[in-house]
Amino acid sequence: MLTSIGEHPGCSTNELVRLSGTAPPTASRHAATLRGAGLVRTARHRNTVLHTLTALGANLLDAPRGG
Repeated sequence: MLTSIGEHPGCSTNELVRLSGTAPPTASRHAATLRGAGLVRTARHRNTVLHTLTALGANLLDAPRGG
């Protein structure tokens, strides 16, 4: 979900559903969890909720993967 938001900044929850192949409640819960962790910022635009990465979320995606 974090990667999807990083690749599609400003995506809506409905777009997250399509990108991740999850149900709407699942996408919403994931976004809320990421928001609670400070990795995603959520803004309302009329009746749509839009998700973007915070600096922390972007740094996490850019971090080297261990192996």
